[in-house]
Amino acid sequence: MLFEDILIIILKAVDGERTISSPYHLIKGKKSGQTIQDIGYYKLHPYFGVMPKLEKKVYDRAVQKLFDKGFIETDGQVVRMREASRQHQAAAPLLNGWKYRGNEQLFIARLSLIVQTLSQIHQNQRMFDPAVIAEDVQRWVKTYLHRIDYRNIESCRRFKAELAASLSETGVEVIGKKIVVQRLSGYKIGGMTWEQIAAAEEVEIIDVQILAIETLHAWMDILESGKYPMMQGLLEGIVQQSSLTETARRTESYFRNGRKLEEIAALRGLKTSTIEDHFVELAMNDSGFDILAFMEASLFSRIIAVSQSRKTKRLRDIKEHVPEASYFQIRLALATKGENV
Repeated sequence: MLFEDILIIILKAVDGERTISSPYHLIKGKKSGQTIQDIGYYKLHPYFGVMPKLEKKVYDRAVQKLFDKGFIETDGQVVRMREASRQHQAAAPLLNGWKYRGNEQLFIARLSLIVQTLSQIHQNQRMFDPAVIAEDVQRWVKTYLHRIDYRNIESCRRFKAELAASLSETGVEVIGKKIVVQRLSGYKIGGMTWEQIAAAEEVEIIDVQILAIETLHAWMDILESGKYPMMQGLLEGIVQQSSLTETARRTESYFRNGRKLEEIAALRGLKTSTIEDHFVELAMNDSGFDILAFMEASLFSRIIAVSQSRKTKRLRDIKEHVPEASYFQIRLALATKGENV
């Protein structure tokens, strides 16, 4: 999957309802109420936080190409898809940004140092400059290596076999697998930079990075199965155990203990609007969320009916037709996963 594909998928989802900056905040993983709720509204979980260091100038260049191709146009403050974009079909992504939230970088850092160490040690090279200088990663890798008996040549072979087999099992393009391997260092082999890979493959740097991230996400999904125990060990502490952000989990705890919205805001020393954002996130991720604690079933039904009939998730448009609903109630109704209300 290329970066342009991601932009088109997101812009198609929010067609006519969001500004051109909306995908940028989503891709960077901005934890604002607007971005979090858009993930739920438009089912954009795969793309959340996949490029937290994305520079605005790089994003703007990619967007300008879509304008130049006649794929998009602005309409006041919102961006709309043009007919030319309808012909562009992107492959289903193997990204899972909401689940991994950037932790694929920790995974590849661990893997890089492990591969480098095993390669050097089994060539009788005890002194080398580590590919990863982060002390927490070095400490973790040292513990892991002792756990797998890294000096045993058979252990080294098993690790190599698991690495190759598990990577081959991912459904990503060959170029994605190639990029990840090219980033690794070993005995008398230095990992390639993004710039070197982009030049060799004749693709944009941002596309090289996206292909690598997609490969890592797909790879980590394979490793979670437990089929490759040595490789699975690299996921320790990486996979998110909850689909909620940490701050929303704290609000959820108070809510489950019977606290009201205003009480939670006071106890946590946060604005009421911030706690409202947390409840929207809860509604988005928990099918058992009690939305009737915030509105009557009839009001929920009206909000959903207006949203569906007018094909919009814009709060202001829905508010015009359901004036008795607060913006918070509209946001909750649109976010809820509950099927029986």
